[in-house]
Amino acid sequence: MKKNTIFIASVSAIFLCTGATFIFSQDTVNDIIINKRGVELGESKQLDEAIKEFDKAINIRDRAAAKVYHNKAYSLEQKGEMAEAIKNYEQAWKRNPRQIVTGERLGHAYYKTEDYERAIEVGEAVLKIDPQNKNVPPWLEDAYKKRAGKKQKPEVTKQEELKQEPEEQHYYFYMTVDAMMRTGLFYGRKYHHNELYYTTPHGYRFVTDHGLIVDVPESIFLRIAPVPLLQINVTVEKPWLGGAMPNFIEQSQMLEILFRFKKVQFGAGVMFNEYDSDAAFYRRYKLWDTKVGFIFGYKKDKVEAKFTWYPRMLIMDPRSSTGKTLDVGMFRMDYTYQALPNIRVHALVLARDYYVFCHSFDWRVFYASYYHYSQDIADYWGVYDLGLGFTFNNLVNHADGSELFSLTFEWLERFYLRDLENDNPYTLAPNGQGWFGLNLQKFTKGKPFSGFRSLSQVLSLRLNEQITRNFFMYQKVIVELADQDSEHHEFNLQVGMGVKF
Repeated sequence: MKKNTIFIASVSAIFLCTGATFIFSQDTVNDIIINKRGVELGESKQLDEAIKEFDKAINIRDRAAAKVYHNKAYSLEQKGEMAEAIKNYEQAWKRNPRQIVTGERLGHAYYKTEDYERAIEVGEAVLKIDPQNKNVPPWLEDAYKKRAGKKQKPEVTKQEELKQEPEEQHYYFYMTVDAMMRTGLFYGRKYHHNELYYTTPHGYRFVTDHGLIVDVPESIFLRIAPVPLLQINVTVEKPWLGGAMPNFIEQSQMLEILFRFKKVQFGAGVMFNEYDSDAAFYRRYKLWDTKVGFIFGYKKDKVEAKFTWYPRMLIMDPRSSTGKTLDVGMFRMDYTYQALPNIRVHALVLARDYYVFCHSFDWRVFYASYYHYSQDIADYWGVYDLGLGFTFNNLVNHADGSELFSLTFEWLERFYLRDLENDNPYTLAPNGQGWFGLNLQKFTKGKPFSGFRSLSQVLSLRLNEQITRNFFMYQKVIVELADQDSEHHEFNLQVGMGVKF
């Protein structure tokens, strides 16, 4: 007996010295004896006394089980299986809420897994039983601070979590304003007046871009959403069409009204374009065009897709038109996927087509074409983009946890199309007016892609800074590397700012 006592005392001293939190149980047969006594009292019809004995036996058994659950939980915690450890600590705490060491470990486990609400609840319960406790206060104080900065989310099952839609913050007002500085490294020929002549400028310099407001590419975007169901978008811009496109669109405006119904978004819009250039027909003209378009979008969980189409046919310039007219068509597809909480992938397909018609007799066209054409001809330019981008959110956060910086990298493969002095401009079949650069007449003569002109790669890096909750700024560096059929590479800087409420 003396040897057993010495052994137990030695083992206890070792565990105390090493800081271990296993618990030994000395309740072995007491509950059996008390249960037997309760049975005897029940048989002699002393039922109240029997119930009291049974309660005592249950109490002893619960205390013993609580120690076993605690020891298993501590072993799981040492293995790093925190979720299973918490389940066993909870069973131990449920069976014996006065087992201090279990309360300490369970509260700390909640704290480590960022369940600050439960950590505080258990920590306060331990301090109520043991006000002089030294193990709880260090992490409990920090749990109070972190709970204040984090809204606790309700527990949901895995099935419920899959069904839940991600919460989308609704902004009633959103507006951005930006402008771009263009510079170019020139190395090739610059053609003028439908290639009547060319110059060979070389070197690095600024690229001018004639606009209605300022002579640089600029844009103003406004979105008003008084209710989640309704959204109104307004865009006013001098578009940047790329280094190989003539600077003929002075201003472009779009007004779009969208309706959202659950996961689907649909709407319509009107697009206005103003042409002010001498790129077509050897003389400067001021022309304008109006188109009606359609928008369809879909959003579910991590995926969002949007299609925008302003077809050339609505409203198209027919054979009965007179003078010079402008026709514009546009198709855009955006696809976004939230790959990771902080990484978003997006893809882009964008096609823009521009046509200038000469419907009536013009002696300049007649002479410049060496007496071949005088009317019913069209010049066409197109720019098609295929893009892929990645956005990295929450690179740096404010003190309150909100986003401060995000970074977006984008790559575009850009196709430039052109077909000048097309003498069959009124056919809707592919005829070189911008339907993917095809010319129906030249197609049968061994030149299926006669409208194709050149390629370029556009790389951009954009940095967003959320200055305050409602005000942000952004800077975008754009590099366009052109092929040998172009005249220059471009190195541009876009600077903008925005507000949202």
